[in-house]
Amino acid sequence: MAKKNVKLSKKAISSANSRHNWGLQWCWNYERMQAAGYAWAMLPVIEELYDGVEEQCRQLERHMQFYNCHPGASALIMGADVALEENYETEVGDNLKVALMGPLAAIGDTIQAVLVTPPFNIVGAGLAAEENPLSIIVVTLPLIVLFLVRWPLFNYGYKQGINVINDVSGSGSLDNLQVAASILGMTVLGGFVPSILGSLRIQDIPITTSAGVEDVFSIQSALDAMLPFFIPLCLTAFCYWLIKVRKVTPLMTIIIVAVIAFVCGVFKII
Repeated sequence: MAKKNVKLSKKAISSANSRHNWGLQWCWNYERMQAAGYAWAMLPVIEELYDGVEEQCRQLERHMQFYNCHPGASALIMGADVALEENYETEVGDNLKVALMGPLAAIGDTIQAVLVTPPFNIVGAGLAAEENPLSIIVVTLPLIVLFLVRWPLFNYGYKQGINVINDVSGSGSLDNLQVAASILGMTVLGGFVPSILGSLRIQDIPITTSAGVEDVFSIQSALDAMLPFFIPLCLTAFCYWLIKVRKVTPLMTIIIVAVIAFVCGVFKII
């Protein structure tokens, strides 16, 4: 049975926070996605709020329902849900999870997969090509920061409780953040196309002039005169066409580009 007028200890709240942030996806499966990890994170809270193993297990069954969200953004949901559990508003908490896991998953995925990971990975790749050891820091540090942000997100959700819904859907600021992240990410990626692929140059063709003098004809110079970085632009457009129009998988696209590069290398075209 439920204990009356119980306030969660800081230890239970901290344990739920850490369990969620470290173990949300440990038992990920196709049937219920992150439900097992979420229930495991909620265990310290349930143990303090309810007496008896049978009742605790019954309460944990609620958290074994289907759940899937971006792990970082999910910390906000977890914090709010813990606050609602503390007030025994279990039905509200269950509905909160269902209502927010989709929108926050989209926001979290956009921030990590578009705004953060690609630009820093591209910078890291450029540094790695120059054998600069800072490439490791550039690639890993943003991911570490995103991971550490989960703790304050949980605490914010715990303080807000049910009001976190207004923060997500009320002002529309998070939607604007998602759009801005997408635009910024695509802009950064576009800017790095010539810098990363700028080394793709068509080899000069040896020719003999009418006077019998050996010379070379630079196709690359002619292309640069019309449109700088024409070859990298065409390669990027080709990959986009394969993935977006022809629905070719990214892995197959990489293989196709590798084959083209190999053939061009054999015939010394590029």
